[in-house]
Amino acid sequence: MLEKSQEEKILDAAYNVLAREGYAQTSLRQIAEEAQVALSQISYHYHNKEGLLLAVVRRVAERYSEFAQELNPEMSPWEKGACFIKLYQDVLTKEPELFCVLYDLVGLALRSETLREQVREIFQVIIEQFATEIFTEKLLEEFGHAYSPEVLSGLFLGSIFGIAVQILLEPKETAYLSLDALNLIFQLRKR
Repeated sequence: MLEKSQEEKILDAAYNVLAREGYAQTSLRQIAEEAQVALSQISYHYHNKEGLLLAVVRRVAERYSEFAQELNPEMSPWEKGACFIKLYQDVLTKEPELFCVLYDLVGLALRSETLREQVREIFQVIIEQFATEIFTEKLLEEFGHAYSPEVLSGLFLGSIFGIAVQILLEPKETAYLSLDALNLIFQLRKR
């Protein structure tokens, strides 16, 4: 196996420290120590803390893309929706740090235009994927509602995003059951 480059080590360390401590409590010195590199190497590769944070945003987006590839193109929109909820629940259980970093990034994006644009792009990619793969014309016909795929995709994303916050704050069975309850959406049929 190839040894990781300094840039990869720094990015891995930044992700881990941000997940553990949060952006406000993280210093470049902590990241350098965890990566076992000189502090100057962070500046060399990422310029500053915000540049490093933007690289972490890209990593989170890449991780989502890997996660989304689990959807089988042969599945119906209903099956894709249910599968996505299950995949989301699995990642939330196995990699809660991904969501800790994502929520921290969202909070920071509310105050930084540069970061806001990056985080907005991540969400837009997710919404577009939901709109094209899950909330298709066929599914909308079955629902019998006039909402656009983008509106329903935003509602779906907002729901799973909010439920994940509940789970991270207090991992109760009822919070996990809320994710299961989202499957009700995919059991609705036009009557």
